[in-house]
Amino acid sequence: MVYLLIISTALSFLSAHPSTISNKFLKWNSKATKEERELLQQRSVLIADQRQHSMVDQFAKYSKLQRRINAIDEKLKEQKDQKNSPTVLYFLLSKYGIQMICGFCLLMLTLYYRRTTLFVLDDNIDLSPFNYLISFPNEKNCVSFHFWVMTCNVVARLIK
Repeated sequence: MVYLLIISTALSFLSAHPSTISNKFLKWNSKATKEERELLQQRSVLIADQRQHSMVDQFAKYSKLQRRINAIDEKLKEQKDQKNSPTVLYFLLSKYGIQMICGFCLLMLTLYYRRTTLFVLDDNIDLSPFNYLISFPNEKNCVSFHFWVMTCNVVARLIK
């Protein structure tokens, strides 16, 4: 029954905080490609070269370098736009998809293990007004699976 405690707790926390996984996916998906890194490196070299020239004294050379920098900026912007358009959709699908999958798994586990006792409290512990709620289909001082899942969900949503 220990595996039920671990699995239900993990699924509860994942369903309450799906953005932890979707943020990692978004970070991985938005990494710069090899071409973007090369363009950024070329841009930094051109900017360093441009700083060595005076805008007033060597205007032609300065403006030629500026046009090359602007062309690289346009390429970087196009690549970023191409990459970001499906990223928002992937982020939303991963976030709500994870939440739905975890919720469905918890629902199935709750239905399958509805009469399962996860652990039994000592007889000297008396939870008298709430004893029936905590141990619903089982005997006194037992913690049922669905109560555990419900409690884990509440605690996971309270933790920020």
